[in-house]
Amino acid sequence: MSKNYFLVLVLLLLSVSFACVEQTDEDPLDVYREIAYNALPSDVRATVIGEYQDAEVSAWVDGNYLVIFQTSDQALGPVKVVVDPVLGVMVEILPRP
Repeated sequence: MSKNYFLVLVLLLLSVSFACVEQTDEDPLDVYREIAYNALPSDVRATVIGEYQDAEVSAWVDGNYLVIFQTSDQALGPVKVVVDPVLGVMVEILPRP
């Protein structure tokens, strides 16, 4: 009888633990996009084309990420922001040509 209770208890705990796992369709790179976007000066933010969630994100040196925002200022080109994923901060805004 005690084996049955133990088995039921284990099954109950497993089902509860699997039910608590949350799955979202959210892009995990959106966090880095938001950090980079919020680090931009307001005058630069005003030139970003589209939504900041559409920015390109790629791996960068030292485990950081590079977030690239397209801008309406064709002469200067896109804004590139380096984000540290561990600290969750902007490392630098790369110079534009």
